[in-house]
Amino acid sequence: MSGCRLDRGLLAGFSIFLISPVFVAIVLGIFSGPALAGTETGEFCPTCPDWTNLEGWLAQKEAYERAQMNPMQNGNIVNSINGKSADNPDKNYPVPEIITSPDAINSFRWTIIDVRDPNEYKANHLAGARNLYWRSTQNDGNLDPQLMMQELRRLDVNNSDSILIYGDTLEDPAYIFWALSYLGHKNLSVLNGGLSDALAAGMMPSTFVQSFPESNYSIIITPRLLVYRNNLPQLLNSSNLKILDARDFSDYGRSRLTNLSVPFDPEKLYDDQRIRDAKTLEDLLSRRGLSKNGSNLIYGTPGAYLLFYGLELMGYNATLLEGDWWSETEWVVSNIK
Repeated sequence: MSGCRLDRGLLAGFSIFLISPVFVAIVLGIFSGPALAGTETGEFCPTCPDWTNLEGWLAQKEAYERAQMNPMQNGNIVNSINGKSADNPDKNYPVPEIITSPDAINSFRWTIIDVRDPNEYKANHLAGARNLYWRSTQNDGNLDPQLMMQELRRLDVNNSDSILIYGDTLEDPAYIFWALSYLGHKNLSVLNGGLSDALAAGMMPSTFVQSFPESNYSIIITPRLLVYRNNLPQLLNSSNLKILDARDFSDYGRSRLTNLSVPFDPEKLYDDQRIRDAKTLEDLLSRRGLSKNGSNLIYGTPGAYLLFYGLELMGYNATLLEGDWWSETEWVVSNIK
C-alpha cells in the first residue's frame, strides 16, 4: 500500500482509540482494499487518514464519497444534476439542470421542498423535505413575494441553496418553480414524476416534521418573468412575439388576449405526471411556430405555470401573465355579445 504505510509506533500511541467506532471504521477501510489515490500524488486518499488533522480528513472523506455517488441503473450512469441519461438521448433537454429523475436524487445535495398541503406532508413525505405549501405564498390567487420570502425564511432556505421541488401533481411544483425563478433564485429543479415516482424508486418516506432556525433569505425580482399592466402595451408591440393561452379551449373561444393568441393545452407536454421527452416537446412547440430567438407571453393561470416550466426546460424565452386582469384591458377580444 504505497503512500499508506502506518508506523507501528504511531499506532501504539493511538492505542487508546482502538475502541472508538470511528477508529475501527477507518482501520477497516484501510485494510479492506487498495488505496484509490496515493497521498504522494497530491490527490486525496480516502484510505489514508491524516492523523495530524483527523477531523479535517474525515470531512474531506465525506465530500469525496459524495462525489463518487453517481447512481448506477442497469449499468448506466445517470447524471442527476443535468438530467441526462447515457442511454436515452430523448431525455437530453436543452436546460437539463431544471429536471431531476427520482433515481438520481441522492447523488446531489438538495434542499428538498414539498409543496403539498401540510396535512398531506405530515402523513408522508420524502425524508428531509421541508413543507412549503404553495397556497401559503399567494394573496388573492397570485404570488405575494413577501409571503414567499417569509415562508423561505421560516424553512431556513438560503439564497445559495439548490432547491428540488416536488408534489403530488405537476401544477403546484410548476407554480413554485416559476415563483422562485421570478424572485431571483438560481438553482432550481423539479422532481419528474413527483412523490409517487420517488417512493417507487426506493426513496425513504418519513413523517418526521423538523423545526428550523430562521434564515435571512432575500428576494431579487426578475422583472422579465412577469407581465405587469404597465409593460403589457410595450410587450404586445414587440416583434417576434408569440402569445399562448393556457386555458381550456372553451374559455379561449369566449375571449382571449388579442387575436394573436394561440390556444395551447399545457397537459399535452405531460404524460401521467411526467414531462414528455425532449423530441416530443420540441415537436409540440415548433408546431405552434415558437422560436427560441423570440419572446413567448403565456397567460391563463394556473395552467400557464405548467407551460412556463415546459418552455424553460426546452430553452425558450417565456414571460408569464398572472391572473385574469388582462380581460379588463383594451386588448381583450370577446365573442360574447
